[in-house]
Amino acid sequence: MTTPTNYIATWFYKESKEDASFYPQAGKRGDSALVHSIYMQIQVPFFTTFRHYHPDDKLLFFSNLDQFPDYLERLFKELRIETVTLPYLCIPPKGWYGAWRNQFYLYDILRYMEKRMQADDTLLICDADCLCMRPLEQLFSDTRKYGSALYDASDRPDLSVNGITLKEMTDIYNDCYVEKEKREKEKEATKKTEAEKEEAEQQDTKNGVTRTELVHYYGGEFISLRGDVVARINEAYPALWNYNLERFAANQPKLNEEAHFLSVVATRLNIHNNIANQYVKRLWTYPKYNTVEKGDEQLAVWHLPYEKKRGLYLLYKHFVNHPTFDDEEAFRKKASAYTGVPTVTFGKRIRDFITILSLKIKDKCIY
Repeated sequence: MTTPTNYIATWFYKESKEDASFYPQAGKRGDSALVHSIYMQIQVPFFTTFRHYHPDDKLLFFSNLDQFPDYLERLFKELRIETVTLPYLCIPPKGWYGAWRNQFYLYDILRYMEKRMQADDTLLICDADCLCMRPLEQLFSDTRKYGSALYDASDRPDLSVNGITLKEMTDIYNDCYVEKEKREKEKEATKKTEAEKEEAEQQDTKNGVTRTELVHYYGGEFISLRGDVVARINEAYPALWNYNLERFAANQPKLNEEAHFLSVVATRLNIHNNIANQYVKRLWTYPKYNTVEKGDEQLAVWHLPYEKKRGLYLLYKHFVNHPTFDDEEAFRKKASAYTGVPTVTFGKRIRDFITILSLKIKDKCIY
């Protein structure tokens, strides 16, 4: 019997001028040189930390590019990172949504991995603005046991998350899976005999019951799936995708990004958990919005969306020529100082100011 494989993957899709969307945290469109450089640089601390704590697992980098900056080529070779060149086939039509049009690349990755994975393998797809601070053996064990480990980022039902509320997501779920099935059953009923109609009416299947509990919002930054669950998601995806295209054409509220899709598909497949919440948290360190709490520094993975141009950039510079570390405690102190987990110090504010200023100067030089 073969030993199951744990895959850890992240990705970057380089947008062209024609299909570029806005990246709020970078403050630029996806075709800009600055966005490209930022997303290349954060791969360095990502893969350095994940490889340190997972020396024997399979690390993958997906992209539509087949050439990378020299420092990344060296890093991939030294850390044994496999690069996978993958076209973007699940791309939404133009005018879809203002930001992150690249996010559905996730489903191209899942389709690729279904062909590669055995049923008991695990796959962690993680955003590259994350740092691994502890081993994830227990996460993979949980994923293998329960089929998935999801990051539940549900908030108030009336709060818009990337253009849609949980209530609207639930309405879309009901219209796609419940009302649509009812309409199809009514159409089929016209062809049935009286006996067949009576039998059909007596069947109260789960999928035919309107959902009243709100759909949970599962974040797309940290998704851990068992191989057979990857296959189930891929099977369920096309129907929801086609339905969403219909809503887009009719100018109706729709699922705008990959996490919306994941949340609705997970509900459809009865995949409900918040297992990943004990391993990861979305740690906003923005001066006007800080979600870091004391104890968050003990998490296995720090997701740091605000730090792409700040702490993660400094860690890129630290690791770029030597992507390894021996003293874990010393690294934790440096990562904490650079990223503001658990405390944004005065020293960090000064470093951030200098770093952002230098990037602005560099950006002006590029253009």
